[in-house]
Amino acid sequence: MNRTLRILNLEDNENDAELNKAMLSARWPQCELQRVQTRRDFVAALEHGNFDLILSDYTMPAFSGMEALAMAHNKLPQIPFLFVSGTIGEDTAIEALKNGATDYVLKHRLMRLIPAVDRALREAEERAECERAEETMRQSEHKYRVLFESLSDAAFLVDEASGRVLDVNPSAGKTLGYQRGEMLGSNQNVFLALDQINTNATQPMECKMICADGSRIPVWVRNSWLQLYDRNLVLRLCREIIPR
Repeated sequence: MNRTLRILNLEDNENDAELNKAMLSARWPQCELQRVQTRRDFVAALEHGNFDLILSDYTMPAFSGMEALAMAHNKLPQIPFLFVSGTIGEDTAIEALKNGATDYVLKHRLMRLIPAVDRALREAEERAECERAEETMRQSEHKYRVLFESLSDAAFLVDEASGRVLDVNPSAGKTLGYQRGEMLGSNQNVFLALDQINTNATQPMECKMICADGSRIPVWVRNSWLQLYDRNLVLRLCREIIPR
């Protein structure tokens, strides 16, 4: 994959920074490396935030790599942070990984830099994709909730295998005389007289809803099937045949 990489390199040695850029340019010819040396410049660069990757030496005058890691993790937690150092020991490296560093590369083994960056970028993209999927799911669930709650028909979301009611809308509770909490987890047969109809029908079928006081309301039942979280669910929408 060839792409432009925007790299923030915290490095007090200019020659080492040039070596980092030369190594990465072999894989990403258009990479852009911004070198900073001081805490102030590093903070300013983090505030700008337009980076794909952060490389940091571990030992610098008056500024430690662990401090830089903490600051980067606070400001840009989604950006991969790699130590490129000649002084970091194994115990320190393990501690850095526990504190949020993505990886570390020793300066005398700089050939590891390209695969380490490759892996870091891939994992960052996978995390971003998961976050996008979760956000899409949250938005979908919100849209479902708004629609579900606003339906004038009584609506029952049921686990198809067990018949347990997983969700009901306000119209169902109001019509039947139940609180929502009283209905959740109960079997659908408590509220719907389904024994004489085909519960797998795709066309509306006549049925009766059973109220809390024992009275029955004639309704048309429409079924829709869906799968969520590896469970087969059925949405039953009930519309009164003769509105009261």
